Amino acid sequence: MNIPHISTQPSFEWGTDGVVLWLEELDSFGSLMANINEALEQVAFAIELQTGWDHRTDGHTYHPLAGYRVLLRDASGLWYAVRMGDDGRFDGFVPLEEMEYETAYNKVMWVD
Repeated sequence: MNIPHISTQPSFEWGTDGVVLWLEELDSFGSLMANINEALEQVAFAIELQTGWDHRTDGHTYHPLAGYRVLLRDASGLWYAVRMGDDGRFDGFVPLEEMEYETAYNKVMWVD
């Protein structure tokens, strides 16, 4: 019997300049937003691999996403600011209603 494998993981690209972290949805509309905590955990793990720090065992270190401003681009091309708690968990979206990255980048700096 051949059972197809269905992945619930969102398909996305990401990058950072050290200040702003951007995530871009590659799947159908809403898949990244529906799985945002999983996506943020994947990115945090990748950042820890790059830096060599483990926030779980190095108690005096911050969560790997601490201090980043986070932008998310949905499948329609619109940008959203992602609010996060101190623990690196999703805390809400702010629609920026922008298509251009540079404009969204400037706006995300002002989102609390």
